[in-house]
Amino acid sequence: MPYLLYIHGFNSSDKSEKANVLKSYAEPLGLASYILSPCLSWQPKKAIAQLECLIETHLDEGITLIGSSLGGFYASYLAEKYKIKAILVNPAVQAPQLLTAHLGQQHNPYTGEEYVLTQEQMAELKALVVAQPSASLYWLMVQEGDETLDYRAALDNFQSVARLTQEKGGNHRFVDFENHAKDIFEYANLIPIADS
Repeated sequence: MPYLLYIHGFNSSDKSEKANVLKSYAEPLGLASYILSPCLSWQPKKAIAQLECLIETHLDEGITLIGSSLGGFYASYLAEKYKIKAILVNPAVQAPQLLTAHLGQQHNPYTGEEYVLTQEQMAELKALVVAQPSASLYWLMVQEGDETLDYRAALDNFQSVARLTQEKGGNHRFVDFENHAKDIFEYANLIPIADS
């Protein structure tokens, strides 16, 4: 049975809204154990090591990534490394530049963790940049009303993808994400694709 690995964003956690949507959808289907949602280190290098360990554990069964914001940035690096499918939800494709504005003291409201973001982490992020994404690996999901990131950066970075969901309005959290749960589970081969 394949797995779905949810990768949360900056200053988020395994208990983020989208992670909970996926877990809630999985529960009545008896698939809860196939939804992986780790609480990641704030340090990019350590977060990637955590994710690589999970991916390698389940690679033989099959695993699809779904990453939101910074998690989408991580997912693209990992999708390329392992040649596995990834769903990118309002991805922070310019993470090294974007997070430079957040250097200094940080507080994660989900975990209560306090830490200091430095240039060392920016260098770690730069090492994860994917210059030429493999179109066939990705489903890109963006909402034009994203108040945190410019959705056009994601469209520019992923000019050709296997699947594109581009919605008017919305926000960075991705409004009505739950409406896509069934399609996500089908895409990850967790449930059969329904006849249209």
